[in-house]
Amino acid sequence: MTARRRWLLIAAAVVAIALALWRDSGEPSVEEFCGEFAHLLVVDQISLTVNPNDDTTTREAMDRTARQFADAAAAAPVEIRPDMALLADLTAALSDAVTETASRETFDRAAALIAAQDPFLETQDAATQRVVDYVTRHCTAAPG
Repeated sequence: MTARRRWLLIAAAVVAIALALWRDSGEPSVEEFCGEFAHLLVVDQISLTVNPNDDTTTREAMDRTARQFADAAAAAPVEIRPDMALLADLTAALSDAVTETASRETFDRAAALIAAQDPFLETQDAATQRVVDYVTRHCTAAPG
């Protein structure tokens, strides 16, 4: 065996070991994130069936959605983790606004929701677009 061939085999082994260690480093997988994101879509769809005048179910739905956003953010790959964290923070802020107000006080609730969303206005659209693009690229089955 030549020195060059031996060096190539050693380099290949080092790369294989590095990849194995990287995969086991606790970094979420794309599949894990896609699963959490799919569950988020289900939770969000269920939330759409809630009567907004029923404070108890509205608060529960918002809390469930905020928790699922947090779970999806925790499972997000590095590429979109900051964007998912921002969206999770936004959803948590909206959930808190709903929790702290009553549906019969429509002006107070609307004001609380606007105030909760205000810190995110400049960044939420771009973050949402990056997440949608990522999900489209990595979590959507190719047509076939």
